[in-house]
Amino acid sequence: MGLILNLIIIIFTSIVIFYFGNIFAKSSSNIGDYLNLPRSIKGATFDAVASSLPELLVALFSVIFFKKFEVGIGTIAGSALFNLLIIPGICVLIAPVAFKVGRKVITRDAIFYIISVFVLLFMVFYFKTWGTIIALVFLLIYVLYLRDIIKHSKEYKREIKKKKKKIDDGHIKITREILVFLGTMAIIGLATYFLTHSSIALSEILNVPAVIIAFSITAAATSVPDTVISVSNAKKGSLSDATSNVFGSNVFDIAVGLGLPLILYNIFVGPVKMLFQNLEVIFGLLGATIVILYFLADKEKLTKKQGWFLLFMYLVFIAYVILLSI
Repeated sequence: MGLILNLIIIIFTSIVIFYFGNIFAKSSSNIGDYLNLPRSIKGATFDAVASSLPELLVALFSVIFFKKFEVGIGTIAGSALFNLLIIPGICVLIAPVAFKVGRKVITRDAIFYIISVFVLLFMVFYFKTWGTIIALVFLLIYVLYLRDIIKHSKEYKREIKKKKKKIDDGHIKITREILVFLGTMAIIGLATYFLTHSSIALSEILNVPAVIIAFSITAAATSVPDTVISVSNAKKGSLSDATSNVFGSNVFDIAVGLGLPLILYNIFVGPVKMLFQNLEVIFGLLGATIVILYFLADKEKLTKKQGWFLLFMYLVFIAYVILLSI
């Protein structure tokens, strides 16, 4: 009975995150448009943070309420893998134009993402106790990333001013968008709490490491908003939005999704003892990173054949992780 109940809760909360995550993402995107941000910057900030909210909340809840920090790492690594393989794979198949991305996405968003992955690998390998210093290192990565984004945003606005372009944002009611933003955030937060609780309970019932459930089931559930935003942008032909959202979301997940829960736990409880045994999860993320960057390095675009390969690669790796746990 416990198995069925927890599965029902996981499915139901995933649907709630999907439905309200879509509303939340649209509202966040509208706020970005209202602020007149360039497409790649909006994708890397407002879209990325909006779509990464569930992962951040899982990481927070797993540390604060359940004392299982590895669940946060598993969810974030799994979500990052999902974002890297599933989202570009789907986007390249449905995009009405060739899937070509802007150079800023490669030189800014992808570079910071690579730095985040290598820092995560280094921390997992060499530190068995994670204290405030490690938390600050993760948060510093995002601060530097934001600094770079703000710099590019100012350059873009100066360019727009010189060209005397006028962007119409009169259809956006900013007060309404902020209220929708906050309301849907609260609903997603409640759903994410029960998703985290049931994911941990399911791992105990199946006698499977919690990090494996987090990497596969929880990560897929929390990655729905990322998929919704990127697919929507790809359908409209806004490919820089779609791709910068993938990388920007992953930078946020690793830097803030791990850094913020870690620093709160250190403040209220103390250092986290890292007993992370499933290094295949991190190596899979590194491998996916290398593949997607190799594909994008070829004229900064993806082909439909490469899109199918990315989808296949994700399914193979998830199957491997599940078999490994069994």
